[in-house]
Amino acid sequence: MSRATGLLAAALIVGGAVTSTLGLAFAGFLVGLASLLTELWSRYGLRRVRYERRLANDRAVWGDEIELDVAVWNDKALPLAWLAADDYVSEEAAISGGAVHRSERPGLAVLRNVWTIGWFERTVRHLSISANRRGTFEFQSVRLSVADLFGQGAAAEEHRASLRWIVRPRSVPVRSLGGDQHALGALTARHSLFEDPSLFAGVRPYQPGDPTRRIHWRATARTGTPVSKRFDPSRTRDVLIALDVQTVAGPHWALHFDDDLLESLVVAALSLARHAVADGAAVGLAAAGYTASLQRLVFLPPRGGEDQLATIADFLGRLSEVPSAPFEHLLASLPPRLAPGTTVVVLSGRDPAPYATPLRRLDESGYPVEFVAMGAHAESAIARVRAFGLGARRATLAPDWRTSNALVLAG
Repeated sequence: MSRATGLLAAALIVGGAVTSTLGLAFAGFLVGLASLLTELWSRYGLRRVRYERRLANDRAVWGDEIELDVAVWNDKALPLAWLAADDYVSEEAAISGGAVHRSERPGLAVLRNVWTIGWFERTVRHLSISANRRGTFEFQSVRLSVADLFGQGAAAEEHRASLRWIVRPRSVPVRSLGGDQHALGALTARHSLFEDPSLFAGVRPYQPGDPTRRIHWRATARTGTPVSKRFDPSRTRDVLIALDVQTVAGPHWALHFDDDLLESLVVAALSLARHAVADGAAVGLAAAGYTASLQRLVFLPPRGGEDQLATIADFLGRLSEVPSAPFEHLLASLPPRLAPGTTVVVLSGRDPAPYATPLRRLDESGYPVEFVAMGAHAESAIARVRAFGLGARRATLAPDWRTSNALVLAG
């Protein structure tokens, strides 16, 4: 109770007693009681109050729901007429079952929960988070506030309480059109989607789209009909998926991107990785993008197993919408990091002209390159890459990356 309020209450009570005015004395009593209660909630309202959030999972696939429990304990004998928790969360998080408002802090929204809690009471509120956007999301801090019986603010304090979750991209089965068995080829391959150039298995008739390096010139001259080399599927092979994060022409640092094309590329990358791991390959990932770390380039060396697939899914979930460096720099950095013979699957949605030189150097250095194009300019990109003497295919997610049930590869 402040000194001024106490003096006012005492003066009213004394004045009422001296003048025999019961109403005046009662008013003084009420002023003193209100001030005392306000002081009580201000001093003790937030003591022994605990607030906790709990996520059912800290990983989710795009389109899933994550259960969120918000719990509060009032572990003391003083009831709380009004307790509010303002939880600062990433503004793109989609939370249902609670009141979410815009906040004064950039990039953050406020999840507000309000309770009336008795003494020694615990209450839990069940909410859910819709994983409707790929990325990393976070609860950063919570501000707890209490008010007295008259609705006046009594006390408030803020605590740092970080809680993060990752929304991974979805993945779909991989299908191949036509009878081409090379590169990321058909599902009917006996052992693998990938071929080992050291396992020569004969020749076959030339097919449109075969790179010139696969043509068997001696057999072509002898038979008078173009034929291409055929290789056995590799039983032990390393595959690196090099994802081109840049989706629009221009400098890599321009803050412009095609959101649908980028999400299509990410879904395709995870789908190819899952399919290759299931086929027994050791798979890695490389991308020039930010992933909530100090590293500008993502590089996961090829490895097999479900653990590697989960790591790739996490990196793709955290991958930024804009590139962190030119894609050609990423490609040029790969040879010292890769085992000889590693197949580099380049996944891109733009014209490959800016990175044509490192692309050719990779292939000439013993790292077979397979180019997979997506987007509206896929056909022109494929034609340009084949002019370099490299294999290229088109990948499509129809009707779009959100609803497609397969990644279709066509030669």
